[in-house]
Amino acid sequence: MCTLQSIIEQLGCRAFDEAVNATSKAGKYVLQYRTNLDKLRTEMRSLEDRRAIIERKVREANDRGEEIENAVSHWQTDADETKTYVQDLIERSTAEAKMHCFACSCPNIKGRYRLSKQAEEKIADVKRLAQESNFDEISHPKPPPPELEFPSAENYVHLDSRTPIFEAILGALKDCEVKMIGVYGLGGVGKTTLVEKVAKTMLDDGTFEQVSLVPVSKDLNVKDIQKKLADKLNFTLHAEKDEKGRAIELWNKFKNGDKYLVILDDIWEKVDLKAIGIPVMEGNIGCKIVLTSRNEDLLRIKMKADKNFPIAELLEAEAWDLFKKKVGNTIESRPEIDSLARQVCRKCKGLPVAVNALGAALEDKPVYVWKNALQKLERYMITNIEGINQTVWASLKLSYDMLGSSDAKSCFLLCCLFLEDAEISIDDLTRHCVANSLLSQNPHTFDEARNAVRTVVDALKSASLLSTDYHENAVKIHDVIRDVGISISREEKAFLIDHGAHEWPRNSRNVKSYSAISLSFKSIKGLPNGLEYPQLHTLMVENSKLSDLEVPDNFFNGMIQLTVVTFTRMRMRRLPSSIAKLAKLQMLYLNECEFDDISILKDLKSSLEVLSLRGSSIEVLPLEIGQLTGLRVLDLQDCGKLKVIPRGVISKLISLEELYFPENFDKWEATTDEQQDSNRENVSIEELRGLLSTGRLATLHIHILNVMLLSTEDLIFANLKGFKILLGSNLKNSKKLISERCMLELNGIPLRNEFIPLVDKAEVVVLRNIEGLKKMLHDRGVENRFLNLKYLEVTSCVEDLEYLLGEPKSFVQSQGLHRLPPFNNLIVLIIEYCKSKYLFSPTTAGGLVHLEKLKVRSCEIMEGIVGFEERNDEDEFTSEVKFSKLKQLELSYLPNLLSFYAQKEKIGTTMGSSSACARPLFSEKVSSIIVLLISLLGYYFGWFLD
Repeated sequence: MCTLQSIIEQLGCRAFDEAVNATSKAGKYVLQYRTNLDKLRTEMRSLEDRRAIIERKVREANDRGEEIENAVSHWQTDADETKTYVQDLIERSTAEAKMHCFACSCPNIKGRYRLSKQAEEKIADVKRLAQESNFDEISHPKPPPPELEFPSAENYVHLDSRTPIFEAILGALKDCEVKMIGVYGLGGVGKTTLVEKVAKTMLDDGTFEQVSLVPVSKDLNVKDIQKKLADKLNFTLHAEKDEKGRAIELWNKFKNGDKYLVILDDIWEKVDLKAIGIPVMEGNIGCKIVLTSRNEDLLRIKMKADKNFPIAELLEAEAWDLFKKKVGNTIESRPEIDSLARQVCRKCKGLPVAVNALGAALEDKPVYVWKNALQKLERYMITNIEGINQTVWASLKLSYDMLGSSDAKSCFLLCCLFLEDAEISIDDLTRHCVANSLLSQNPHTFDEARNAVRTVVDALKSASLLSTDYHENAVKIHDVIRDVGISISREEKAFLIDHGAHEWPRNSRNVKSYSAISLSFKSIKGLPNGLEYPQLHTLMVENSKLSDLEVPDNFFNGMIQLTVVTFTRMRMRRLPSSIAKLAKLQMLYLNECEFDDISILKDLKSSLEVLSLRGSSIEVLPLEIGQLTGLRVLDLQDCGKLKVIPRGVISKLISLEELYFPENFDKWEATTDEQQDSNRENVSIEELRGLLSTGRLATLHIHILNVMLLSTEDLIFANLKGFKILLGSNLKNSKKLISERCMLELNGIPLRNEFIPLVDKAEVVVLRNIEGLKKMLHDRGVENRFLNLKYLEVTSCVEDLEYLLGEPKSFVQSQGLHRLPPFNNLIVLIIEYCKSKYLFSPTTAGGLVHLEKLKVRSCEIMEGIVGFEERNDEDEFTSEVKFSKLKQLELSYLPNLLSFYAQKEKIGTTMGSSSACARPLFSEKVSSIIVLLISLLGYYFGWFLD
């Protein structure tokens, strides 16, 4: 029977047992105090090793411009927090031990108990983190930024008549029942611009994870479409696979569960989506498709689109508003032109391509020019061009007629020789213009010619006859404008242009008068005999895919006036012997070709000035190339198999102005004293010394993986005007963002004096693990410092710098009204792992008027982005820092960051003194940030910004 006394005894016994157990456990913690701390240190060392590996992989992924997986970022945050906790724990144990030793007293039992218990509990967390660090993937490629992917969307004009169509297309794409839609309308009506705006909107609002827009055009090339799709998706297809194999790869990519939108722009015939590798959406898997065409029946009947949307011509009032914007203030300031302008605008029939072209052509023109334009528009009659309104042809023909120079007309027609939707590089245009003497000023060097071509291209852009491509060193031509240009070139210049041909054209009445021929074949086995083109100066022949080609030895016998020959994607054993008869040949392109023997090129040594083997399969550059002493341009870019450039060949090419080595060529021979007498076969860097010293070589692309091959004596780079120089590693992510005209990457080497002129001229600079940065940034002269720089990346700067990007005192003291601040044209700035208290001084920050992206990461001592230098400058008290074009800002792993702008303020004392104080992060000093991305990670930051 349970009595009160027995219950009390049982409770007492239980309490006693628990007290004994607790005391025993506590005693265990106290007794194992040092053991637990030592175990924690050991496990933490293992975690630190894994943390360092992950950190390196993350840094490499960031260098490639890739996006870090969320699991990896979360793991890093947990590891950082754990490291901080363990460091604090160990510091407290060390302090306790020192206190005990100093006091010579009994140990702090309570403190040791608590520390030992915390250490034992944290050991499990540390082990778990170490085990979770074996990630399958650290990162994944980022999709291209919408502003680069869809450039026309930036210039989209909202029009009342287009808004319902635009919104209806968006609605249809969000409708789960709609798999494919079509957009149709006349050529030049604005279909591409509209769907680019749709694409950007769909991407921005998250309806689709990835959006790809690919031009198809008349010559439907499955392989080309597959490659373009893969490029848009940041996806690499296996080059060795055939079309069916690549289609399977794309099909599986599109079936991975993400939501995809694929836009095939400008289709002219039925497109087999399965042959390309595009699965139409089923449920939530696959792709939604948008097709644009000039032919409604093609979309509705053959492609069986679920919904089709017509894009009509602009309403008269809308066309007039657009026309006035293009013409500028000409109409408002001169009333006598108003009536003529309205009549001219009506002639455009509401087609934007005609409105833009005519408006640009007539800007600031006198009355008589307007009257003459109206008369020509009323008189022009042409034969039918498929899909092009006659009025559009007349408008664009008039815009061509009104070009101010023969150079501009020649350059425009030259662009029509390239494939539809081609990316036409300024370099290619320059070489064509020089070879065919198309520039009236007759430039002496290729650099002068390039400047002249850029001037002409700018005029054609202003006339809305050309447009900027994804970067400034290439242009595109609208398909409608190109069709009109081809029509003009046939009549005025006797051009023969046939892209998508099945065989060599014959029996033409104008065969004797052809001056230029541009042919693109889907597949051709051989070239014909007995061709007679006595007036031909340019021959461009391209295969859509690499295939064997039989070329008769006498092929060039009837073309002795040729100055330009380009062959693309052809496999031949050797060049025809008749090429040696082309005494006027100045430019030869053998791009993406395969051949066994090109030694016959030595017979062109009296004339050949430009030789391009870009993308060819060549493994050994023939010794005979050294006999081309008149060669001014040698282009070996993308020759991935090139292993041998025989010594002495390059140094013999004494007339070279531009030299392009393959980016992956790393077979340079050493030139140390010990190896001077060795049997060297390959080119050495020392061979460039003579070419550089003459000052004639103006463009150089070179990659040197082993920087130890550089001689102790500086090379003279100061005369280079264009360069892509990579020392130590490959440039990974910036070349798609900014132009490739002047690029420098240095990795793991001292910043020698020979590189300083390149840094001052460069548009893109990447500096990783270098020494000498302080001298370059702060001790240089005043003028022309970094004024061309658009992209700057600095990683792992080992020097302690108070201001990473400040100004030398001499600059500040002598700065006048006409001096531009350094970094004035900077667009992208990436700073990582640098020892700097501040990033900018206010003067430098105030000059960053074009900055669009700022990324600062892992700079442990940085306290502010903008800070004051110690000098008495009244302007600093009132100046504002306005990054007016900033679109992306990323700050991460900055443990000591206190403020964005450490403002210096006056203190109202009799001494008129001043002091610096930290302003809140992102105060009013930073304005107009369009997109703000802040990664403020973990323990370091205890606050959150909206």
